[in-house]
Amino acid sequence: MSPSSELSWLCRLIDESLRSYIEPNVVVLICKEKEVEKEVLVALSQVFRKIQQRIQESVSKEEETVVKTVPNEESPCGLNLHSAAHNCMSKVVTDMMILLTVNSQFVQHLAVKVLALTSKFLFTMGNYLNEFIQFLCYFWEVAIAGSGDENNIDLSDVRLLSPYELKRCDWSTVAGINQVLRAVIKCLKEDYDNVLVKVYYDSVNSSLSKVPWDLLHQFQACLIDGSKKSSSMNPLNVNNFSAMKPEIKFLGTFLQLLCSLVDQNDFVETGGASSNEHPLLVTVVNLVPRLLKWCLNKKGDTAETCIIQYLKHKLLVLMIRLRLYKCLDCYILLSWLEILHNYFQEFLWQPLTRIQSDQNESLEGSPFLLSLSDGEVSGIHSHHLQRQAIFLFLDCSFSLISQKGDPAYRCICSGVNSCLPNEDLEPNFCFRRKGLLELYKWLQGHLPNEVSFNHEKHLEICVNFMSSFLQLYLGEDDLLFEVLLQLLGITSCLQQQYDEKETAVHDIKKDFPFCPLDIFNPVQLFHLFLCEIHYDHQVLLDYLISKDTGISCAKYLLRCLSLVSNSWRSFVGFTLFGDPLNQSSSKKRRVTIGDDPESETDATPFVMDFKGDVLSLLKNYEQDSEDGFNPPYTNPWKHAKECLLSLKDSVENLHQKKLFPYNPEVLLKRLKKFQDVCFKEEGFQHKTDPNPN
Repeated sequence: MSPSSELSWLCRLIDESLRSYIEPNVVVLICKEKEVEKEVLVALSQVFRKIQQRIQESVSKEEETVVKTVPNEESPCGLNLHSAAHNCMSKVVTDMMILLTVNSQFVQHLAVKVLALTSKFLFTMGNYLNEFIQFLCYFWEVAIAGSGDENNIDLSDVRLLSPYELKRCDWSTVAGINQVLRAVIKCLKEDYDNVLVKVYYDSVNSSLSKVPWDLLHQFQACLIDGSKKSSSMNPLNVNNFSAMKPEIKFLGTFLQLLCSLVDQNDFVETGGASSNEHPLLVTVVNLVPRLLKWCLNKKGDTAETCIIQYLKHKLLVLMIRLRLYKCLDCYILLSWLEILHNYFQEFLWQPLTRIQSDQNESLEGSPFLLSLSDGEVSGIHSHHLQRQAIFLFLDCSFSLISQKGDPAYRCICSGVNSCLPNEDLEPNFCFRRKGLLELYKWLQGHLPNEVSFNHEKHLEICVNFMSSFLQLYLGEDDLLFEVLLQLLGITSCLQQQYDEKETAVHDIKKDFPFCPLDIFNPVQLFHLFLCEIHYDHQVLLDYLISKDTGISCAKYLLRCLSLVSNSWRSFVGFTLFGDPLNQSSSKKRRVTIGDDPESETDATPFVMDFKGDVLSLLKNYEQDSEDGFNPPYTNPWKHAKECLLSLKDSVENLHQKKLFPYNPEVLLKRLKKFQDVCFKEEGFQHKTDPNPN
């Protein structure tokens, strides 16, 4: 069948099934009488199933060729097919929009599902989806106007909704359209179509640009008041939108939509995005400050609910994705650092304590787990948000530090708390200085007070901090390798600036008794990473073949293997605590916490906080050693060597069988070079050791 006949079928189906329920008098009855609501739900379910069946039939008929609509072809009724299709499409979307105005969470939910499935149906037809997207965006503007002030938006083109229907629009209606738009972009991503994706982004960007966002200043007060008055509401029920005010439902779905719009996978294929190439990114970046004001309580407000935690989570996801495009200028980075200090300070300064691994900490779709108690959920949310906030903070700081420019210009800033560019001076110096100050002050807040270059345990403190930092991110694979690559980048940049006697670096470091290069030492961090995964090459292999972490893990390993080759003595000489003890086994030891025999846990020879636990645990291991037990991994480089060489064999084997998901030849070359250097090292030790056995 042709696309036009399929669209006619869809139009008739919706009209015949739902016509009696979209009359104004019936719409009012739907939310008042349960029987009427039930009838509508049954009708919507039947429409959904029939569209679903039609899609399946269409897919199964692969021998049929889809006929493209000819613009000037006449329909049987004498109308131009394009005009007939336009009228048909407007009726389909309008009828469904009327049901989105019904004050019933169940009717709205099914209406959203039908509209989302309709987008998939139109996509399979090979036509009309672009017009469907444009209608959706138009109604998006209309619904926001109806939710706020109709006079604030231009609706002169067409008015498909009556004044009565427009008046019924509220933020739940807008939330429903948000969900449909999000479903549409997901559908487009599954079978990428450049033309349709461009139509989608252009239409959404146009609507975002037209919306009078000043209407929504009421959201912040509404959200805070609502969270204070809704103590009886189950705060964990974030997926149960019926428990939310319409405004909060809108904010949640709007943030979800924006996160889908700026999914980094959309632009990565082109090597990154610039603001000129993707105007939508500029629009979304400009929305971030408004979103923060609408979604988060004022600084100092004590109201904290899971809803606000969820909004914080989505805001951080959105900002991180925008950062990955590298399309933000330094002034925006400065404003984002201020945002982090104002709205996420608690997570930036939260101690980096040892995080016990727990399967319940895995996050599926959101940071909320309904099976846990309030206290347990709060702890998981806290670690999750802490990871995101610190990642974004470090990324903004590192981007400022990396700014190029003439270091001869001096900054006129009076102290460490103020460092903003002056128009009469070279701005990049001030940007670099601000980024360095942020980094140094953050590190100072997390390191023990006694840390200094001359402290006898300076190296041990640095290693413990790195271990603590690393363990924080081991709970989330998608951020783990991003942050490891981030640290490699900044250490390389800082080393270069130290070598070149960069003025900003030397201007800052004199005020602090430590150096970030000692703390984020890339060779030591690589050792600690391998130690944390218990030198298990299978774990590395899982990372490499994962669709989520494969590329970033490969990049990290390639860069680390290159570093190891250039810093071989540091790699071989690294020890966790003092002189290495003879220990060949990398098997994890089970220890008991306190007096509880059921509280066994995996132990490693270091702890990730600075409250005396490092020394106490070390003494425990020393005692164990006297009793005949030696701590694992006390000669790390040998375990690292065995892990990496085993990884080489596994990758090589899978590649030969053509089972590796991408071409690993570059990685195999680096691993082969690492193997050659290891053999030379063993030969050197054999020649110089008078008693090798």
